[in-house]
Amino acid sequence: MNLTLSAECLFSDMPQHPITDSIFQQPSASAPPLLHLNTLLDAAILPYGVNEGQIENWMDTLEGSGGKDGPVYWLLWIRLMEAALLCAGNYVDNCEFSAAGDLLVNPRSIRIHIDGVREPVNKKRHSALTDQFNAVAKTHTGIIKWLSKNTHPEIIKKPLLPDLYERLKSAGIISVKYLDSVYRRMNKIADVIGFLSAYHLSDSQMLYKKLHSANAESDFIRSNLCNFNCDIFFGLGHEILRLIENDNYKSVFIEDDIRQKDYTYEGKPFEGLKQLLKDTP
Repeated sequence: MNLTLSAECLFSDMPQHPITDSIFQQPSASAPPLLHLNTLLDAAILPYGVNEGQIENWMDTLEGSGGKDGPVYWLLWIRLMEAALLCAGNYVDNCEFSAAGDLLVNPRSIRIHIDGVREPVNKKRHSALTDQFNAVAKTHTGIIKWLSKNTHPEIIKKPLLPDLYERLKSAGIISVKYLDSVYRRMNKIADVIGFLSAYHLSDSQMLYKKLHSANAESDFIRSNLCNFNCDIFFGLGHEILRLIENDNYKSVFIEDDIRQKDYTYEGKPFEGLKQLLKDTP
């Protein structure tokens, strides 16, 4: 079966590969690190059994594997990208906008440097700085003025989806077609947040009732959800096994000489998304 970047191939229905079987039977310490991680990803329950913390753990494992720069290494980064997209898409399709926003626009770690203070302060991720530093002045305006004059934020960890995307783009060998598909799906996540917010659907219970109404509106709403599937994620697992078995195998996700498009996460459609997430109940 030839791998495509569409939903036409149901890779999740493929039987488990003999190499995967053998890795499951080995102690994790004796298995090759990249192959062991690939096996762990095969066993993941997507999208419901995956969250930001789990993906970060996999990222740490991959960075510490010692197998950097080879095609298998980068295919594993693509698998993590797919896991993050599936996780975010599932959040949005269940009206969990704050969790999806964490993956898309909310930095995982920000340090606040304060003039005259030696050690920086970690920003509380889901709190406004005006709330975290509410003791520095008596009024909201006073707090804002103090923050602008005395503090300097430093992003330590970017949001997960942009972080993963930038890693893949900077590698210089990832298929432009695949990078395009990632960018489109990131846009889709933002679009669906806006779409469901415009429908005033703020929780999964309200959405469930809408989707199970026997009318054209329910079909329209359903068709405008993310509706991501796991095909590419599981297909990548098989691509990795093919590469291990055959050094000459050419993965459709890897290109030797490509020109990267210059995408930005500061412009449309991400501008205003933070405010939208704040305004959403």
